[in-house]
Amino acid sequence: MKFELRQFLDRSFLISIRESFIALLPFILINSFLSLIIALLDISIPTWQGSAFHQGISFFSVQLSKIFPLLALISLSFHFAKYLQLSAIVVCSLSLSILLAINAQDTGNVFNLDYVRAILADPRIAVLPIISAYLLRFLSAWKGLQLIKAKALSRYLKQHLNLFFPIVIGFIGLFAIVAEASIFLEWLFAPFIEGLQQASLGVQLFMRILLTHVLWCFGVHGDNAYLLLIGVDNGLMELVPHLTASQFMDLFILYGGSGATLSLIIAIFIGAKDSATRHIAKIATPFAIFNINEILIYGLPIIFNPRLLVPFILSPLVNFILAYSAIHVGILSFEGHSFPWITPPLLNAYIASGHLSAVFFQVLLIGLGVLIYLPIVRRFSLMSEHYEFDSELIKRVQFQADIDRMTEQHYSQQQSESLKAELNLEKTIKEVLAGELQLHYQPKIALSTNHVVGYEALIRLKDEHGKLKGPYFIDAFQRAGYSHIIDRFVINTVAEDLARWELEGFYPKVSINIDPNNITDPQLLATMNERLGNVANRVEIEMLESAFMLDLNRIDNSMKQLKLHGFSFFLDDFGTGFSSLSLLSRINVDGIKLDRSILANTCEPKGRTLYLQICKLCNSLGFSLIAEGVETPEEAEFVKAAGVSYVQGWLYAKAMPGPEAKAFWLERNSE
Repeated sequence: MKFELRQFLDRSFLISIRESFIALLPFILINSFLSLIIALLDISIPTWQGSAFHQGISFFSVQLSKIFPLLALISLSFHFAKYLQLSAIVVCSLSLSILLAINAQDTGNVFNLDYVRAILADPRIAVLPIISAYLLRFLSAWKGLQLIKAKALSRYLKQHLNLFFPIVIGFIGLFAIVAEASIFLEWLFAPFIEGLQQASLGVQLFMRILLTHVLWCFGVHGDNAYLLLIGVDNGLMELVPHLTASQFMDLFILYGGSGATLSLIIAIFIGAKDSATRHIAKIATPFAIFNINEILIYGLPIIFNPRLLVPFILSPLVNFILAYSAIHVGILSFEGHSFPWITPPLLNAYIASGHLSAVFFQVLLIGLGVLIYLPIVRRFSLMSEHYEFDSELIKRVQFQADIDRMTEQHYSQQQSESLKAELNLEKTIKEVLAGELQLHYQPKIALSTNHVVGYEALIRLKDEHGKLKGPYFIDAFQRAGYSHIIDRFVINTVAEDLARWELEGFYPKVSINIDPNNITDPQLLATMNERLGNVANRVEIEMLESAFMLDLNRIDNSMKQLKLHGFSFFLDDFGTGFSSLSLLSRINVDGIKLDRSILANTCEPKGRTLYLQICKLCNSLGFSLIAEGVETPEEAEFVKAAGVSYVQGWLYAKAMPGPEAKAFWLERNSE
């Protein structure tokens, strides 16, 4: 497990680095192309340099390159957060806050351009998001630092609330560590910097090449950071007559850009096996010819790439040693002709020296660079990894991202539905309160005599305008947990109607519908016994199949208690569920009501066969059968032939108020 975690962190590091700078490629291409256009125009049209347009576009190009470190911080924050399963905005905010706080110590309490420049030139800008991401991952894993543990909240909201303590601790700890480490490193390297400033130009150049390329490997602009740290720009000093240090660097160290990366491009074309690396090299070649190599630096990438670390530093150092030695032994000489830094290799060597010896020597150095880079290029894929773990890691992170997104969508949908339900419930409650709840009674007919044998009590709402409506509000009340209110209304109203009818010498049976969630409620059972216990032999309780899915044992116990008082039970809407047949052998009901939906299918042979077989099965198990929704004489004849004893439906009567229901009974049963 520890090995897998370490492997996860190692591979996620490399993939995060790679994707962070691949994401910046469009910006890099634009910036490089703009720099190239300006330099070429400077050479071909020298007079345009004094124009306002030249000043404007040059200023824009410089400022564009200066914001690259900030973009790198954002991209690194996003990609490390993605692979470490953190919040990208939190990682970015933490690393940027630390950077602002550290530089605030140096610039005082005045916000000015020097403060902004210090932040953008700070070499720590590339490493802070990485350190911040790993620190946040470590701290957020501590359960003791979690602020919220409730499951009801959105996962996204809970994730960010639980980052409160890790962010606070991370900021304080990281700020203190970085600030103290900076002071320590400044103290530690002070003698080295002082000695370097006093060293010979050759030593200074060697150390500049070494340090700038090491810094480049860690995502820091090498030359800018070197000048910031050392404070000495030796570029205009002459290494030998007619050759400045900057010209020496352009001729023999930076052909193709830092790392002598023209050699790397050639090595890629010779030995690279993966198409992605070769494609990047093709894009980079036109720019590398003019010594612009940001596409390789950030596109492969070279920075934070341990495979290219050694050749990227070794190649320019070898070039320095050979070129410096060749110049001092007199193999190479120069005539003092200046050339822009974008002048392509070979051409710049000829311009600077005036003869082919420098050109041939440059070719030799490029070839040696190819030999240095080639073993690494052949052995490893520089851009697209061949390790299965990488693809599995990317799939895992994508899978997690999909789950997070779907979880948040489901939560948002639930919240939206909940809000909608709340608004609908509020509207429904107002409508119910503004109207009048009533109980209507639909007769049950015995097929053997065509007489009424009982009623089913059904809820109706008479709205404020006097219009009668069905119980559309039942589902909303059930979802809101208000179904016990409806059940109590039904129980109390039926009790009152049965009592009134009893005074009139009328003793019908009435079936009532009870919410499945309430049948095991002790308070409801007590209410039923109190209000209907004395007429329990005339009360049938209809229960949906879903009631038995909740807890069959508890339901059965409640039914036994009520049966002791004389209540009887019917399974309502049989045929609409998926497990009704398996329930028949386990439930203790007196009868079954067949749903209208299966009767409607009897116009087809298969539907008739199904209805007949269900009736046969139920009769063989001793259940009394009631057919719901009988609307035509043909349907009445069919269900009678199938073995059904009782029917309800519009063929006989709709639900009607109590007095009309009593009148219907008396009229029909007197025939």
